[in-house]
Amino acid sequence: MTGRGRKRTEVTRTPEHFLDLADVLVYVGQVIARGVPGAVWVRAEVASLTDRRHLYLDLVQLEDGVEVAKCRATLWARERFALESKFRRATGGGSLTAGLKVLLFCTAEFHPQYGFSLNVLDVAPEFTLGDAALKLDALRETLTREGVYGLNRTLPAPNDFVRVAVISPAEAAGLGDFRRETDALEAAGIVRFLYLEATFQGREASASLSGAVAAARAAHEAETLGGPLDALVVIRGGGAVTDLAWLNDLAVARALATFPVPVITGLGHARDDTLLDEVACIRTDTPSKAASLIVRTVMAAAAQAQEDIRTIRAHARDALVNAEAGARWLLDRLLAHARRQTDAAQAQTDALMRQALGLTPERTLARGYVLVRDAQGQPVTRAAQVDAGQILTLEFADGQAEVRAARTDPQRV
Repeated sequence: MTGRGRKRTEVTRTPEHFLDLADVLVYVGQVIARGVPGAVWVRAEVASLTDRRHLYLDLVQLEDGVEVAKCRATLWARERFALESKFRRATGGGSLTAGLKVLLFCTAEFHPQYGFSLNVLDVAPEFTLGDAALKLDALRETLTREGVYGLNRTLPAPNDFVRVAVISPAEAAGLGDFRRETDALEAAGIVRFLYLEATFQGREASASLSGAVAAARAAHEAETLGGPLDALVVIRGGGAVTDLAWLNDLAVARALATFPVPVITGLGHARDDTLLDEVACIRTDTPSKAASLIVRTVMAAAAQAQEDIRTIRAHARDALVNAEAGARWLLDRLLAHARRQTDAAQAQTDALMRQALGLTPERTLARGYVLVRDAQGQPVTRAAQVDAGQILTLEFADGQAEVRAARTDPQRV
């Protein structure tokens, strides 16, 4: 006999009663059919899928990142068109892709040859959208708790652009739209752009975007473009709402929220925001609008520079006019001062002249002095010119008198 807790015995001959594998599997299928009667709603995550007209999915259940359950599911072509249309309408064009959490209405199937699988009959896209919203709320709360959620939004918006880093999917249509607006700025040497490629969808999106943001930060710190960056632009083309779920990533959002210069997003959605839009300094709807923002800002800065030049020139002209007026005023002051000095000197000269004119012989005689003349009528100014007995004429203010010198006693110096 065999069995748990029993001693195994050697089989000495072929058993007379047995079941073929197919019979066993048919029995298993019947048990499953009786145990899971009809269809049930199954919550799972799409691990991978294969499109071969029919859609083959690998579904998993993860708990704390550990896979605890896994099975195959099939969306047959006859139901696929209707269900995918329903999913696209609800999610804005999205499709079932790996990484999405889904709620599927399924029947349990067991085939003797292909084993166990789920047959998908319906899908609830609202669950997928709701799960994405819950995840977004949790990420937002985490960043808020860390104190970084609004950091980049506190930075002042650039008033000019000279050096800009751009993160975009490789060869994306949105990148082409962006460059049609901005290539002229780069060709003219006005703005220098550093283009960094990244994957925006799929499980590799987080690592790829985080690496691109790190490269932009390194370029900013190393001043690769000839100076620090003025902005970091993150763009991609349009897509479904479910595609945006890949951008609700904690590591990428944290890197953008703490980026040292303003972040500008243009992720292709006017109605729906991602976590990256929320933490960015400036959110635009599309890559084209992000490019237009840069072009408008540069043009406004150029116009302001021209206005500043005109203002400086006007101020310079005013300063020159004022300087000339000041010089004329100073010259007038100097001339007036010179005239005053000249007039004063002239007055002094006139006074001296008047004083000099006031010392005529007549006026001197009138003040009690006499003029001594010799016999020839020449003025005698020194005693040494007089001899004893010499006749001298004394001229007074009112007349003359003759005298004879009794003696002379000149003083010798």
